[in-house]
Amino acid sequence: MKILIELYDHRYDIWNYPEWAIGETKALAYDADVVTIASDKQLEEHLPTVEIFFGWSLSEERFALAEKLKWLHSASGDIFNQLFPTFLDSDVVLTMSRGTRAAAIAEHALGMMLYFGRQFHICVRNQMRAHWARGTAWDHFPHFKELVGCTLGVIGLGRIGRELAKRGHSLGMQVIATTKRDPSNKPDYVNYLGPPEDLPLLLEESDFLVCCIPETGDTEYIMGYEEFAKMKDDAYFFNVGRGSAVNEDELVEALMDHKIAGAGLDSFEKEPLSDDSYLWRLEGTLITPRIAGIGPHFWKRTHEHWLNNLRHYLNGEPMENEIDKEVWKRRLDAEQAEVENNSDKNVDTQ
Repeated sequence: MKILIELYDHRYDIWNYPEWAIGETKALAYDADVVTIASDKQLEEHLPTVEIFFGWSLSEERFALAEKLKWLHSASGDIFNQLFPTFLDSDVVLTMSRGTRAAAIAEHALGMMLYFGRQFHICVRNQMRAHWARGTAWDHFPHFKELVGCTLGVIGLGRIGRELAKRGHSLGMQVIATTKRDPSNKPDYVNYLGPPEDLPLLLEESDFLVCCIPETGDTEYIMGYEEFAKMKDDAYFFNVGRGSAVNEDELVEALMDHKIAGAGLDSFEKEPLSDDSYLWRLEGTLITPRIAGIGPHFWKRTHEHWLNNLRHYLNGEPMENEIDKEVWKRRLDAEQAEVENNSDKNVDTQ
């Protein structure tokens, strides 16, 4: 049995699989040939004889080389790079390291909330000018907030949303949220949990509204000018989830029209964010370049996911976080059919 670990020799050390983790993998799979690779050439040389692949993903071209592959475990929570037809039609099992970045992303969102709640964005801008702007801070008094007593709205109570809700609750916030799952399974740290159709409630009640929905392939906007206009004018919006959930042009309009007090964004419709976007320049924005998931425990958690599943695989047991490829095939087929149907309708009306 050959196990190939691709997470190695990245130019940024943060994305390199630690040596101690490789050692534990080799100790568990002591009868296997555990190979780490440091180049695309090595990857393509080993793929034809690999039974287990641990990395981010395999492209369609490289997947075609992996003739003996039985299981692919991804260190990423982003499934879409792997959902091409030849992979979905194959017998290869796909598992993911989901939730490994949830705590870091939740605290990133919490940091953004404090940044605006304590008006740090005003202080930072004045610091750059060496300006003791105490009067400016006093002018912004209506926007100073204490988290205790504020309402935190969470769009998407998944892994990230739950971590954020726990932290908000512990700081004395009222937490209201939406979920696509059964809303009757409400955690104790959430005051109200409803279906996605309850978004208007979150818009009206939230002092801090955070979009935590994962990337699901959808392109429909959840937040646009109409939604921002329904929020409190001293409320803040944050996106640490799916970038395409927010109409950025309409967010700019809403900020310029003072429909909301500010916005913090870590994910965007297109990345990197264009240098001519007004989001860079508005006083009430905080832009971070998709770094919310960085944290000191990423590899520890990712390694635990991998090692547990490797143990299950070697023992012939069902694995955790396995992706149901048939469900995704049906979903993608339905989405493609809808696109083709809409295209036909457009042709008929021309």
